[in-house]
Amino acid sequence: MKEFYNFLKMIQKNAHQSFCIATVIEVIGSAYRHEGAKMLFCNNGQRYGTISGGCLEEDLQVHTEEVLYNKLTKIMTYDLRAEDDIGWGQGAGCNGKVRILLESLQWGPYFETVFSHLEIGKHIISVRKVKEGEISTMPALFFTNGEEVGTLPFAIGRELNTQVMEFIREERPLKYVTFSKDEDYLMERLEGEDFLYIFGAGMDVEPVVRRAAEFSFSPIVIDPRETRCNERNFPNGKELIVEHPERYLASNEIKENSYVLIMNHHFERDRYVLNYLQEMTPPLKYVGILGPRERTKRLLGSTKIPEWLHSPVGVDIHAEGAEEISISILAELIKERNKRRALSRKRKWAML
Repeated sequence: MKEFYNFLKMIQKNAHQSFCIATVIEVIGSAYRHEGAKMLFCNNGQRYGTISGGCLEEDLQVHTEEVLYNKLTKIMTYDLRAEDDIGWGQGAGCNGKVRILLESLQWGPYFETVFSHLEIGKHIISVRKVKEGEISTMPALFFTNGEEVGTLPFAIGRELNTQVMEFIREERPLKYVTFSKDEDYLMERLEGEDFLYIFGAGMDVEPVVRRAAEFSFSPIVIDPRETRCNERNFPNGKELIVEHPERYLASNEIKENSYVLIMNHHFERDRYVLNYLQEMTPPLKYVGILGPRERTKRLLGSTKIPEWLHSPVGVDIHAEGAEEISISILAELIKERNKRRALSRKRKWAML
């Protein structure tokens, strides 16, 4: 999940520190966050992220100190269903039971390998043995096509391999599997950089870039105007490329699993980018274009707009002005990014 990549960046910057990572591995009923949610605790007392709305974090802090000291795995169970003070949650009434895995970790070769792939937008499948009270084992790593990443640290038997391939096909964020009393495995989809290519550097793009960076997108702005496409206007841009779209696309590839916004305010440039994107294989995660649907039809030379193209861009909140439009755009980007997680929850409820 995205949190893991962001936490890795913190761990890399503080490689001399020890950390404990908390992962929600099971939710029965409803809870503030779902399977795969993470929180990071540092041995200096700092913590990052949240697991709940505030009712679990203090207790988790106490247990992470034990995990950091002993370097042993621990699983915590919190029953938040009670509406009085008898059950855990002190009257929280969240109507859910949550299991949280606590593991100690420190920067090393394994994390370097994972980070190097996540940094270029690759997704990694992590499979690791879980046994409470023991030292965490190094996970086996796979690409999303099932190919192994390096040498596997333990043997993958036929039954586990079947589960891993099924997990990859279902595109679930997390799955906790028990084969026997002493054989539990945690499978996770670790997601890297979300590259957001924005064609156009108008003033209305500025709040989009600012907000995109706040929500863990990496904005790449492409525009031929030096007066607009610069660090002064886009201090949060990952890359600022002063080039015409056709020249940029002729010599650069848009990374897989990327997001694209077409905001040139220039009919011919928009048409060129749109035609280029129609030919892309594999398809992109998201393509949105600014402007009314009638303009998009004229750009396509067709009365039919393909399903993969969001036109007009953004969630319909009757936005007015660049700031509100940027919020509607970010809402749609986040919605698209979280589709896999939402689908996984639907499948889970359907099985109950």
